[in-house]
Amino acid sequence: MTGRYKLVAIMVVWTGAAIMGLTVALAAVGWLGLWVAVGAVAGLGTTIVGGWLGQLLFATDYDAMLAARAAEVTGRDKTS
Repeated sequence: MTGRYKLVAIMVVWTGAAIMGLTVALAAVGWLGLWVAVGAVAGLGTTIVGGWLGQLLFATDYDAMLAARAAEVTGRDKTS
């Protein structure tokens, strides 16, 4: 994944997480009738956890990480 597409993926993931957070906050305050502070904490928690998990699942290049790790391990085995 190139730098440009990775940035776009991260922005899309965090935008979706922010929308989910706002939805949870509005649902907590409006439909459930909870305090505004509870809705704000629920929305913030949803945004942070959703964004972190989404970034891990959709914006992390695991193939590149595994290739770098394999190259590092191969480099350690060689003696110079």
